[in-house]
Amino acid sequence: MMLVVALLVLAAGTVGVTVLYQSSVSAVETQNSQLRAQNEQLREDLQTARDRISSLESRASQLESEVESLKSQLERVRSERDSYREDLRSVCEQWPEGNESAPEECKNVE
Repeated sequence: MMLVVALLVLAAGTVGVTVLYQSSVSAVETQNSQLRAQNEQLREDLQTARDRISSLESRASQLESEVESLKSQLERVRSERDSYREDLRSVCEQWPEGNESAPEECKNVE
């Protein structure tokens, strides 16, 4: 009888441990599944961020090129302006002082 009771206690303990183990495995599988889904979402978010960074870097490079082109154009226009001013100064210097027929532009030549 004692042996039967011991066997029943042992069997109940084994069943209890098995149920507890299966419950723990199920919880771990559920958590693992959730973590996999979260990991996949994070990978997608990371790829989206990388794509955005790449796009912004490309745009920044394009804008830097445009700025350099505009600087070059500005330098060329300033050079032309300075050349025209020098030409105007040279022409205005040839007008006799006090001559009323001198162009208006000659009054403000730098």
